[in-house]
Amino acid sequence: MSSSPLDLHVDLDKAKITAVRQAWVEAVKRSDADRLADLVTHDVVGVHANGRCTVGKENLKNFMLDFFDRFNVEGTIESSDIIVHGIWAVEIDEVQTRRTRVDGNLPIDGRFRAVFVFCRQLDDSWKVARVIELED
Repeated sequence: MSSSPLDLHVDLDKAKITAVRQAWVEAVKRSDADRLADLVTHDVVGVHANGRCTVGKENLKNFMLDFFDRFNVEGTIESSDIIVHGIWAVEIDEVQTRRTRVDGNLPIDGRFRAVFVFCRQLDDSWKVARVIELED
């Protein structure tokens, strides 16, 4: 059975989205708020597990700068399937993290789910438009 052109386009989109997620993980591990800002839309929304929201690229960058001033992060993300529909794509991930305070206190291990919503850009690239943390 051969793949249709639509299937090939969706496969390419999924590969691009996976690359964005991998770049996100690497930027977090490197405490690189500038790189994270490059990966998001101007109107990005981050919904934290406690319900607090961070809206806009600059606010997200500032939130991450503050976070990186306090913590070093290691972790893994296991992705579920990516669903692509038009200019939108959704991915649900299992995230395991170890946050170590910069001041040397004991590390904090965490596990949660995250929903990433990606938006196709005019140049056919993908950026993160929404990130939603879900506590287990």
